[in-house]
Amino acid sequence: MTVRARALLLAVALGVRLAAVLGADREVADVLRYRKVADHVLDVSVNPYTAPRLYPYPPLWVWVEAGAGWLSRRTGASFAVLVKLPVVAADLGIVWWLAAWSSRRGGGTRPAWVYALHPVAILVGGFHGQFEAAALLFVLLAVSSWWQARPTRSALFLSAAVGLKSFPVLLLPVLLAQPGQAARDRLRYAALVLGPVLLLLLPYAIADAGALRRELLAYGGVADFGWIGLTRGARWLAGGALPRSEAAHWSGHVLAAKVLFLAAYGAFLAALVRGRLGFDLPRACLSVLLAFLVFYGATSAQYLLWVVPLGALLGGRAFAVYSAAATVALVAFYAFLAPGVLWPPPGPAWADRRLVGVVWVAGVAAVLASSALWLLRLNRRPAEAS
Repeated sequence: MTVRARALLLAVALGVRLAAVLGADREVADVLRYRKVADHVLDVSVNPYTAPRLYPYPPLWVWVEAGAGWLSRRTGASFAVLVKLPVVAADLGIVWWLAAWSSRRGGGTRPAWVYALHPVAILVGGFHGQFEAAALLFVLLAVSSWWQARPTRSALFLSAAVGLKSFPVLLLPVLLAQPGQAARDRLRYAALVLGPVLLLLLPYAIADAGALRRELLAYGGVADFGWIGLTRGARWLAGGALPRSEAAHWSGHVLAAKVLFLAAYGAFLAALVRGRLGFDLPRACLSVLLAFLVFYGATSAQYLLWVVPLGALLGGRAFAVYSAAATVALVAFYAFLAPGVLWPPPGPAWADRRLVGVVWVAGVAAVLASSALWLLRLNRRPAEAS
């Protein structure tokens, strides 16, 4: 890939994301929560876990929130723009990674262009402002470092991913299950992944273990997508009243979702360890993330981005179907439940709430079905990229 072609790719990816960020320069939804966390850290306590229901993440992202808040106060610049800029940078890193990985294998730049223009990535990062891309970039770097036979670097990249978001820890057993490792090497890899995160959490545990347990460890998700989200939407269609989305309102469903996912996850890992699956590492990681979307049930909008970078890398019709379903579902979800994400309130006249709500419920069903079919294809035909 020439320098000129790479520059064009990154310029386009940057341009569409900056347009989204500047067009959605509003403190709503998660960006508003980021602002509240920043104010808490700057004015009340450096421990974000003592602010109830605001910070359900590992400890790294809080300093981006606090930094954006500090810069906004000092310069007058928009907090919403400042806090999204690291997400834009992470997205550009993913585009760069995809171009490099695919080019090394003679696949050209198609995966990088797919991600650069992918509507789910633009919606989640540019409009919504969620920072899934930052964790996903470190996941991809962990995968490529493993492929380059650099396990220490791979472990540290995966540790950074876990320090930003909890979900990459699901990929640790996949990496440990790769063949050719001695038991000592597996233990060292696990220690390098988990040790730094535990050290980062230790001061917060010492300061207020109850707050850390309540805000981080007891977080059960949100029923906006997944099969619990579909149940919630069906109840709204049937009765006209929309139930609350927090996991506390779906305790029985969330418990069932945990059992379902852990059973599927355990079965997959057992098959991987026994060599019954011919998956390479990207395909195995993608399967775990898809399984979470299918079985866990209480999933947020930003979780739909988890499978997009590896999906862009592997390609196939199943990825295309998922992309279309996720795009429609996200637009309808934001229009129905968080309209300030996409446009200033009260929103366009065509966005009738009942209509977009129906499309959201249908979109949740379509995302669930397309995720399940994609996962099934990966497990039935592991040698193919579809």
